[in-house]
Amino acid sequence: MSIILGINAYHPGASAAIIVDGIPVAAVAEERLNRVKYYAGFPTLAIRQCLDIAGLNLDEVDVVSIGRSPNANSSRKVAYALSHPSKLFNLLKIRSSRRDLGSIRQLIAAQFDIDPLRMRFSVEFVEHHLAHISSAYFISPWDKSAGISIDGSGDFVSCMMAACEGSDIKVIKKLFVPHSLGTLYTTISEFIGYGKYGD
Repeated sequence: MSIILGINAYHPGASAAIIVDGIPVAAVAEERLNRVKYYAGFPTLAIRQCLDIAGLNLDEVDVVSIGRSPNANSSRKVAYALSHPSKLFNLLKIRSSRRDLGSIRQLIAAQFDIDPLRMRFSVEFVEHHLAHISSAYFISPWDKSAGISIDGSGDFVSCMMAACEGSDIKVIKKLFVPHSLGTLYTTISEFIGYGKYGD
């Protein structure tokens, strides 16, 4: 049996999901449990709830998958920072807020009061938009399809297009920050009086 725990942390919409043998068993947004809209911390309650729904313990998890990859598109990030020095502070602040993901094993051990040596899982970082495309394609009934993910930004990409076939996803095109339909949507939403993220 293969057990994957997916975690979205330190980003609005913090959440967790459990996949057992390729089948989604549970998915929970932290805000539904802690009642903090667009919660952007670590989804401890959501992880606990997913494990409870699946009837599993942390020491049974094989892989913890994070829908961000700190090293993805590094050259683009550096080039942007160098050409936009006024944005450097914001980029460093975002990077700093997600630094804990690098020590996910220790973070989970502390949050769940469990000995890190009992946790046998590996940690896999998946580029943000590839995670979006994968989550839709691999549970779809199709063996071949186009994949597209568009949002504000993730791993410095605002849109990714891919060809999905069998168990492979081939990235065809990426649109990089600052070009972003998601950011445009958020800006217009805020301008007309809605809160951040179009609330």
